[in-house]
Amino acid sequence: MPPGRSAGGGRGPRRLRRASAPPEAPESTAAARGRAIRLLARRDYPRDLLKGRLTDSGFEEGAAEAAVRALEGERLVNDARYVDSAVRSRTERGQGPVRIALELRRLGVAAVLIAAAVDARAPDWNERAVALRRRRFGASPPADSRARARQVRFLLQRGFSGSQVRHALGGAGDDPDLGLDDELTGSVAALGDRGD
Repeated sequence: MPPGRSAGGGRGPRRLRRASAPPEAPESTAAARGRAIRLLARRDYPRDLLKGRLTDSGFEEGAAEAAVRALEGERLVNDARYVDSAVRSRTERGQGPVRIALELRRLGVAAVLIAAAVDARAPDWNERAVALRRRRFGASPPADSRARARQVRFLLQRGFSGSQVRHALGGAGDDPDLGLDDELTGSVAALGDRGD
């Protein structure tokens, strides 16, 4: 067996995530704040996700809420900053506005912040879809309906809207059988209609 390979076929032994011990004082705001700071030292969190991590690790709801609120006051937790950073990193990974908005919504970020950071109607999303399609499939348009369907699926899965996919395909995605109706693929604007 090659070095660095385990019998299971993976690379080396799996490192198990060490479960953190339950808090000694689950009602302590100071202890919840300390845990939150340790979490924030590794990466940024939106407010609701950080609060959820604290309650999941055993802190009482009130202590978790007070700790997160205090950290917001100190500007260590800032949902707008988190959204800007998340949109930038996901965009660099080739994700589209619909997918980014849905991920952020799942994390509990307010729809108003998402809509402000992810404007699905901005023209640069069209250009990002074009660039991603070209990088993945080359500069020439799809040769047949099968290739076109494959490219449409790829772009939709990456989170681009139907109109952005049509733009990326240069009108080659206008086949009604491909289901490029923007109402079916969703839009960022619809997130604001749910109300927060």
